[in-house]
Amino acid sequence: MSQESDYLGEGHGLCINGNLRWVFGVCLAVCLGIVAVGLDLWGAVEIRASPCTVLVLTLIGAFWLVVAINLFSWLGLSFRDDVVERRNVAALVALCGAVMAVSLLYAGGNLGEGPSYLENFFSAGLGTAGWFVLWILLELGTKISISIAEERDLASGLRLGGYLLATGLLLGRAVAGNWESEVATIRDFFHDGWPATALCAIALPIETFARPSRRRPFPPWKSFGLLPAVVYLGLASAWLWHLGAWEGMPK
Repeated sequence: MSQESDYLGEGHGLCINGNLRWVFGVCLAVCLGIVAVGLDLWGAVEIRASPCTVLVLTLIGAFWLVVAINLFSWLGLSFRDDVVERRNVAALVALCGAVMAVSLLYAGGNLGEGPSYLENFFSAGLGTAGWFVLWILLELGTKISISIAEERDLASGLRLGGYLLATGLLLGRAVAGNWESEVATIRDFFHDGWPATALCAIALPIETFARPSRRRPFPPWKSFGLLPAVVYLGLASAWLWHLGAWEGMPK
């Protein structure tokens, strides 16, 4: 096998050709596109009226993502170490889910009417902080980063990526909407975002059961990785459908 091939985790019998960095780059581009489109469609009136403002806020979103990516290493996943140097596809999948989640959290905090950009950043910061807390809880309870970074288990990467994206959807929606006050924003965050905590409680026993073991060192990625990820995203989507659009959302 050439050096340009990357296994999707030893024992899975699958491989992918090429440099993994471009895949992550495409993911980042998609994330910034999500931010720009969200601002242009559902941002405050003055934001939607000014393409330059949309661009500036999107560039700030890029900085937001860079900061978050550097924080991921504290939770056991590093783009440079795991993706660039070790060419770990399981880590790539998990990190792509993570950056997409952060882009949704940043975009959600900037949606709706508000008196200034500071209120938008407060909302985005609240959602991002809550999301990191839920990731920390999952990591402390399961050490899932070891399964991904050290054991290169694709199923674990899919589960974590799905979990992070699902909680990002839930908390991003919880901080979206028209600004009233700090207290009201925090109240809505807990009222609309509590299912993210429930999802964490669901993910803990699933991860304990599905992670690699001596009897099952290479769990099938479809049933032990893709299926749980789809379940997480399905539950998150059902809650978003239940909440519907926020009051005053532009049509």
